[in-house]
Amino acid sequence: MKRRTVVLWGILFILFLCVIGWLSLCERQKETVTKWEYEEKEKEMRQDLFDGGVYVPTPKEVWENPYIYRYNHKLCKEKGLIKGESLDVYYLCLQAIYRANLDALLLKELDIGKLEDELKKSSLGFASRRQREQELYEKESTMRLEFIWLRNNLYIEYLKEDQIELLKEKLYSGKPFVTDELQKMVEKTCQEVIRVRNPKDWEDKRRFLYSEVQGRKPVIPNQALVLEIANVMEYDASGNLLLNEHMTEKCEYLDKVKGEKEKEYSDILGMEVYILLA
Repeated sequence: MKRRTVVLWGILFILFLCVIGWLSLCERQKETVTKWEYEEKEKEMRQDLFDGGVYVPTPKEVWENPYIYRYNHKLCKEKGLIKGESLDVYYLCLQAIYRANLDALLLKELDIGKLEDELKKSSLGFASRRQREQELYEKESTMRLEFIWLRNNLYIEYLKEDQIELLKEKLYSGKPFVTDELQKMVEKTCQEVIRVRNPKDWEDKRRFLYSEVQGRKPVIPNQALVLEIANVMEYDASGNLLLNEHMTEKCEYLDKVKGEKEKEYSDILGMEVYILLA
């Protein structure tokens, strides 16, 4: 009798382990399906933005950005902007919508389009980057310009909940992704969103070292709006630098534009504006 009881308990224990294993397998399968569904949804959102003329970088492109550590991942998670511990496509889609509206606002408020035309038509022969040579900020730009783009990172995690909700609503409702309502929100919030912070010190107001342009590493206030203008060196098929008789004049012209437009744009926008010459 005692032996039968032991055997019975052994069988029950084995059955218990089987049930636990089956439930665990079901849970893993459920997680796999959920993750797959989430990834598929991300692809759809990203494609919708592409179709609407808005470029959304991959997380890998952003991770390779030297200033990725400046994002506040803890705050992103608290506000439901990321699922894991790092930026994902969902965050980047919302960020791309914000950028598209900021680009539209800048085109409306500043004479960037006119400046672009002057560079294109100049007898000095300015050159822009080929598509394969473009940096992340050029790819993200929705200004549709060859020579000028917004150089700031955008930290949408510092938006208020209702402002983030506006971006989410637009992401789910679809194009047009640039609207008057969003531009008004962007106008009110862009100084907070472009500001480069130390996630451990939100009130950090130091100057920020930008990546090298034309052999210089400019140090710019971390709350400044930064535009970049292309002045690309040209090379032949063998990789040799082509001589340009107007190079000195080009540099002098752009230095003059930089000085004039930084002041003009700062006055118009009511914030510090800096221009990088790439």
